[in-house]
Amino acid sequence: MADYVIMHRNAQIIQDDFYKALCVGGFRKEGWLSAADGSNIEQYNDRINETTGLYWIWKNTKEKQVGLSHYRRYFNDGERLTKAKADEILKSNDMILAPIQLGWSIFHNIEMASGAALAAQAHERFREEIAEKQPDYVDAFDRVMAGNFMYYCGMFVTSRKILNAYCKWLFSFLLDVVDGVDVSWCGFYEKRVCGYFCEAMWTVWLQNQDLTVYEMPLEVIR
Repeated sequence: MADYVIMHRNAQIIQDDFYKALCVGGFRKEGWLSAADGSNIEQYNDRINETTGLYWIWKNTKEKQVGLSHYRRYFNDGERLTKAKADEILKSNDMILAPIQLGWSIFHNIEMASGAALAAQAHERFREEIAEKQPDYVDAFDRVMAGNFMYYCGMFVTSRKILNAYCKWLFSFLLDVVDGVDVSWCGFYEKRVCGYFCEAMWTVWLQNQDLTVYEMPLEVIR
């Protein structure tokens, strides 16, 4: 089992037999893994953020149980998630995810982060590509975007089988979406509009799955 911690800058991390640093976005550090090595989509990092790390984990690792965290975000329900606790949880649950419920819709949250026009353009591209490549998920996409609940930050711990199924689904349409959204004129945060949608994709996919989720809050390191 391994939890890959996405790093786009130098930050404190204690690597052990569970947590492993994974550099993205052109950042490298000796002794740390890099999502620019092996099979990768690092050229998309400025637009889909930690999702390039997700792709790297999918294509370049072999652990039977696997997770993704951020350099300043970890699963923590009183203490930071350990390998032993994750293993115990996954004996009776399919996944560990972090829930959030907003006071407004998921789509409006993206609008606030990237602007109404750009969010609308990206929403249209996501819906078109999902309708073409994964038509059984159009209704799920609409429900999640109109709702106020999601599993956020793209973070998870789950089995390789579930990770493979999710990534096969996600990457069947995602890069076509990103290629179709013009962000050449955008600032740093607006450029990440597709990355904001990516955060909600676990929630969309799970709408049509029969899986048990163990919900755990996040520790945020300031």
